[in-house]
This record gives sequence, structure tokens and C-alpha cells, in this order.
Amino acid sequence: MRGGRARAGGIRPRFDDVFAAAAAAPLTEIAPAEPSDCAVALGFALAWAAGAARQAGGALFWAAPKASFAETGAPHAEGLAQYGLDLERLLLAPTGSQEDALWACEQALTLPNALALCTIAPGRKGLSLLAARRLLLAAEKHESRCVVLRLEPPGVSAAWTRWRITATPSQAAARELGVPAVAARLDRNRAGPAGFSWLLHWNAH
Repeated sequence: MRGGRARAGGIRPRFDDVFAAAAAAPLTEIAPAEPSDCAVALGFALAWAAGAARQAGGALFWAAPKASFAETGAPHAEGLAQYGLDLERLLLAPTGSQEDALWACEQALTLPNALALCTIAPGRKGLSLLAARRLLLAAEKHESRCVVLRLEPPGVSAAWTRWRITATPSQAAARELGVPAVAARLDRNRAGPAGFSWLLHWNAH
């Protein structure tokens, strides 16, 4: 991802600098600004996870309830590869329930340098503060990292960083398709500055 404009009070940091520090945090939370932004939040989470996994040099583990794939679409190997994910380091775990997805991610975090991505689908049993703390403790103990894609309404969390993602129009010539663009706002950051927003353009290369 490459950053464009950023607006907030105080000194304006580069997105790449913020990412380098925030990607090392044990627990990151990414959420859509509105329900209509779920697809772009998923794209941002995958891009974030791919970059963080390359930074750590470990495996990328993605666990999600099967029901969430029914809503956002099942992962496709060729598409994921074109998006920039290393398929040789990717392990996908569709689960029967949200509890199973959280448990699977917690187990994956026992692998040093692993990056676990957990999708939290809307439902009666979402992400509790206790479950978030379990992910955080597992990541801290084993020096791994976890990214939570929270598609449910926002709630309390133990995440070090919290991102709110909004879809924005791509910038391209008339009648042409431009690269995907998103607005990313950092609402919380225990590793550095917060309250900033960036306009990001995605390029898998």
C-alpha cells in the first residue's frame, strides 16, 4: 500500500513509517466504517496481513467462519496470489463457528513469527474482551502477531491498534479503471501517534 493524503492535528507521519511500527504490534484490529465497507475492509486486512507476514518472515494463517465466506466470497488461490499473498506460506481455515475460528487463531499464534488473521463475522457471539485478551497474550508469549478483521459492530477490544476503513473512488483517467483506493483512519495506537487518516492506493507490486 502507498499513502496519499493524511489529515489530523499535529505532525503528519508517513503511512509507511506508521505501518512499520504498528505491524509489529501483537494485536491489530481492522473494521469497516460502515456495513457497506466490509469488502474494502477485508481487502485492507489482507494487504496488511501480507505486508506484516513478509516483515516477520513467518507463515500467514487465516481463520474465518464459513458463513463469512458466503457473504464476502470464498478465497480464490489465483486471486490471492495476484493480490500479493505468498500461497506457500498461507494456511486457510474455514471453521464451523466463530468460536472455532478464534480457537484456531489462538493455536496458530503458538508458532513463532506467525501472522494470524481472524475474521469476526456479525452474529450473536462476536469478539468478547476475554477472547481478544487471549489472542493478545498468545501473540505476546510466542512473539507472533494477530490481525482481527471485525465485521461486527465495534466494541471493546484489547488491540494495540484499531483501524477504520472506508471505500473511496479510485483515481483514474476517464472511462478507465484505477487501482483500488481506501481511506484508513487510525483510531487507536499504543505504539505511536493516532487520530490520523490516509488515502491509500493498492498495488500488489
